[in-house]
Amino acid sequence: MALREYERRVLAEIEHRLSEDDPDLAGYLRTFNAEAPTPPEPPERPGLGWRPWAVCGLVSLAVIALLLALIVTAPGLREVPAGTGGGTETVAPAPGVG
Repeated sequence: MALREYERRVLAEIEHRLSEDDPDLAGYLRTFNAEAPTPPEPPERPGLGWRPWAVCGLVSLAVIALLLALIVTAPGLREVPAGTGGGTETVAPAPGVG
């Protein structure tokens, strides 16, 4: 795993302070680290920055499409044909009642 530039600077600063404070320990650590081979950094893969945005965009479009389909096919939102009253007719009491 490659370090970021900020992390590299912090580690270089720590190493510099260590070599000032305790040169013997810093020398020992330098020889210890020289024996370990440095692993190669993985090659950068260009073009991967767009994938998360593309996936989020596709998921958003799918959710919007499903919501629109739900709204269009919902049975309670259809219009009532003209002349049927839509169930809001006023009923007058029969003569002689009440």
